[in-house]
Amino acid sequence: RSIYGLKLRGLLDPWQEVFNAPSPDLSCERRESSTVTPQAFALFNNRQVSQRSLALAMRLEALELDQGETIAQAFLLTLGRPPTEAEVAAFMEHWRAMTNRHQTLDFQADVLPTSIPREALEENTGEPFHYEEPLEVAAEFEPDASFADATPRTRGLAEVCLVLFNSNEFLYLD
Repeated sequence: RSIYGLKLRGLLDPWQEVFNAPSPDLSCERRESSTVTPQAFALFNNRQVSQRSLALAMRLEALELDQGETIAQAFLLTLGRPPTEAEVAAFMEHWRAMTNRHQTLDFQADVLPTSIPREALEENTGEPFHYEEPLEVAAEFEPDASFADATPRTRGLAEVCLVLFNSNEFLYLD
């Protein structure tokens, strides 16, 4: 599902490589379809996918719906259709199980660097010296919400959203 992407000469995108990325140098009308284990692991364990699932969970929690309506809204937002009764029941059970699991877990907030230690050589003497280079870009950077910022209920819902993001229906167009 990618149309535009940064192409660096001679450097393949490892994320797309897992999904049989076509050659960036040749036109590709259609490419082979495969399903292999690294694809599932790449999606379930990817930090960016987890952050997107948490963002969706927080968006759903902000609507203040009951659990069934929250599941239905998650299906509408990710798959564009309402869930079946069996899907609602299965996803509510998964949400309960993941909420219970997350009540026993403790997440630490990510601490992003604001400076980088550097080492250089003095021009005239050749003596090494050290200094801290401030990361000006990081001064105003606002990171995405993390699992440390969310309640166990929201993290459990994020696990539900992660399952939706990893479903064949979400990944492949018919």
